[in-house]
Amino acid sequence: MLVRVLGLLAIILGSLSWVTGQRHYLAPHIGIGFCVAVVVVVMSVIAMAKGDVVLGVIGLLLAVLLPLMGFMQLPVVFHSMGAVQGIHIALAFTAIGVAERLYSTIRRA
Repeated sequence: MLVRVLGLLAIILGSLSWVTGQRHYLAPHIGIGFCVAVVVVVMSVIAMAKGDVVLGVIGLLLAVLLPLMGFMQLPVVFHSMGAVQGIHIALAFTAIGVAERLYSTIRRA
């Protein structure tokens, strides 16, 4: 649930930054995005400790790739939806989905 809320908030702030072209949405977007990545890392490690190594590794990869793709967008070019932005958004939605799966794996084990 935490990743869902934080992820949605980060997506909204990133979208506002992109649509309005104002940079003051970037700092909270980046901060919340890092929180999402940290929560996914923690959940991945717990899932790996409980036996689901494959899903844990996928979560760790997403937690590393998501901020890397975000920082590849800097310096920010607003109003241009390039491949990097598209990949960043796809990774964000994938990270939320993987976090949901990690949560269910942790609860089952």
